[in-house]
Amino acid sequence: MPTLFESLVSAVTLFAGATVLSTIGFGIGMTTIPILLFVLDPQTVIVVVNTVSLALFMLIVYQNREELPFRSVGPLALAGLAGVPIGVLVLKDSEAGLLKIAITTVTIVLTLVVALNVRARIPKGLAAGLVVAFLVSVTLNALGIGGPIMALYVLTQNWSRNAVRGALSLYFLFVEAAGVVGYGVAGLLTTERIALILVAIVPVVLGFLLATYLVRRMNDVVFRRATVVAIIGMSGLVLAREISAL
Repeated sequence: MPTLFESLVSAVTLFAGATVLSTIGFGIGMTTIPILLFVLDPQTVIVVVNTVSLALFMLIVYQNREELPFRSVGPLALAGLAGVPIGVLVLKDSEAGLLKIAITTVTIVLTLVVALNVRARIPKGLAAGLVVAFLVSVTLNALGIGGPIMALYVLTQNWSRNAVRGALSLYFLFVEAAGVVGYGVAGLLTTERIALILVAIVPVVLGFLLATYLVRRMNDVVFRRATVVAIIGMSGLVLAREISAL
């Protein structure tokens, strides 16, 4: 069973991560994993973060259902489902040290994506979206990170703020729900991890409520700027954590 300290750190960290995700539609992994890795092993961190996120995705999808582009998200979700088994197998069979290296590598890539303004170079077409959706599904289920790449693609569609939040959450709901099923089949949903998930539920819902308050005070321009700033900030946080550990 998790210790009191592990439970407290998880609750506070996931509250903050839930607020970020519910505000901009992604980011719970990049905001929580660097901190949680100080007190928990990588497998536990990823399983817990991806599982508690499901409640948030359902709430955000329901909240933005009227503006959600269901037909556009459907093919992306199907492409993402194809990547789920790979992600689960990578998480199950990788050592803790290798997972940390992989997480750091993905973070560096995400930072470069933002620094080089790759958003302007990402094609808007469905073919590019399917490739992005597949790759993001693999990294999300294996490493808990990858949402910013999908966010950069979705932002090229010029959807409204609520459509962006809803579309991202619907895609993540599909691929991470399938991933959690895979975690169960692979024996990764241990008693300790389920206990941490239960501890985090209330803080996560409170983070959603706080984000709902914040989103109502954002216009689309502020939302897009906040999204880009969040990508840069979260990438920097993970990189700082790994550099300090060298």
